[in-house]
Parts: sequence; C-alpha cells; structure tokens
Amino acid sequence: MNGLFLLFALLLCILALAFVLYPLLREPQGDTVPSRRSINASVHRDRVRELEQDLASGTLTRAQYDTALADLERELLDSGAVDPDEQPINEGRGARRAAGAAAFVSIAVLPFMAIGLYLAVGHADEVFATQQPSEEVAEVVPTPATEAELRRQFEMMAQQLQGRLAQEPDDLESWVLLGRTLVFLEDLEAAERAFREALAHGGDRDPDLLTRYADVMAERQGSLTGEPLRLIEQALEVDPYHAQGLWLAGSQAFMEGEMDSARSYWERLLSILPEGSPEAEVIRGNLSQVTAEG
Repeated sequence: MNGLFLLFALLLCILALAFVLYPLLREPQGDTVPSRRSINASVHRDRVRELEQDLASGTLTRAQYDTALADLERELLDSGAVDPDEQPINEGRGARRAAGAAAFVSIAVLPFMAIGLYLAVGHADEVFATQQPSEEVAEVVPTPATEAELRRQFEMMAQQLQGRLAQEPDDLESWVLLGRTLVFLEDLEAAERAFREALAHGGDRDPDLLTRYADVMAERQGSLTGEPLRLIEQALEVDPYHAQGLWLAGSQAFMEGEMDSARSYWERLLSILPEGSPEAEVIRGNLSQVTAEG
C-alpha cells in the first residue's frame, strides 16, 4: 500500500513539473507571431501603394505625391517603427540560459519541497511505516476459542457480574446475565438462585425470564410439574404467543395425557412459526402424534 502511494505521488510530481518545464524549455516560435517591424513595413507599403494608385489615376500630382510620400517616411521614422524590435542574439541566449536555470531549479527543488511539506503537515508516519511481516500478521488473526478458553471467559464474566451485583444488587439485567452465564457453566443451582433474584427485582413480567427459570428448575427436578409449570402459565398470561412457553406447556400437557390442551398449545405455536421451517415441521409431527394418541 505504501509503495503504491509513493508511485502515485511520483507520477503527480512529474506531471506538475511537466507543466512548469514545458514553457521554460520550448524554443521561441517567432515566425508564428509577426514582429512590429514587419507589421509597420507592411502598413507602409500599403499606403505607398495607395499613393501610387492615386498618382496613376491623376488624383495626385507629382508634387503632391512626393510630399505625401515624404510625410509617410517621416512618420515611420518618428515612430521608431523601423528600429529592430527583435531581441539581439546575446539577449536571446541570455533568456534561454535563464529559462534553463529556472527549469533546473524546478527539477531540483520542487520534489524536495513537496516531500518536506508532506513530512511537516501530512501523515508520513503511515505512508513510510514498515509493514509487519506476514508471520506477525498471521499471529494477530483471532483463532476460534476452544471449549476450555470459552469456559474460562464465562467464569471471568460470572466473577465480574457477581462483583457488580455485590455493589448494585438491584441491577435486573446483571442478574439475568449471571443466570444465563451460570447455565452455560452448568451450575444450575447457582443459576436458579440468580433467576430467582431477577424475579424479585422486577423480572416477574418478563416471559423470557419466566420460561428460562422454569426450564432450569425442571431440569434440576426432572419434570415441569409444580413450580416450573406455574412459571410457564405466568409467562403465557403475559404473552399468550410466547414460543418457548407454548412449547413447554404443550410438552407438559402431552406428558400428562391432556391431548386437547397439548393440541391447543402446539397449534397456537405453529401459527407463529415460519412456514416450512424445521421447527414448524417438528410441531406438525407432534400434532400428528397427538391425533394418533387421541
């Protein structure tokens, strides 16, 4: 990237020098622009030709012609138009030397002035920075964390959350996050306590928290009966179309042989699932089993 930048900078510098050097080094093209002397001579010849025509046509006498011609010659001399207006050879050479010197100074000074200006006000440290070897770049590429590393990260997170909650015990979000972290660490007893604290600090109207707490309790006691089922029903009172609540309630009704209740819960769940999704296919299978059992 740095080399590409420097290449573009060099090309732009050459382009800028070209605009400066071309007018300085090109040869003067005197033949393209008529000199003052040639113009005055041409005008003088035209006026003399007009006098000759007047003399030939009899408009002017010889004396008048001679007088007018003398006046033209005097005007030409008085105006100084017949003096050579081109530069002498030495002056032309001096001008060319001056142009060459200016071109040399431009070539020698302008690039260094540009570099100095950039070093002073630009981002030279980024342009001229040495790129890291490919081996070092490869080392900083994050690699997927192993299960042990991920577990250590969650343990550190749990410790940090516990320290925060020791200072701010009313922080609902921290209690919920601590419970989820402990579920990952498979400390279900501590996770249950964290979810219980979350409910006590305003989470009793959160269907996600209610169903998660019910799931943890059911896993510890081996069934959804009792307190877990009460929490599921509470979640469905808050949100009758809560997917996790409908799934757990339908599963418990099916386990207890209440096929009508199971069908009601799962049909409601099927209505909110995306058509053709794997979850919808599972619920259709469950409903077919309910029909077969019923």
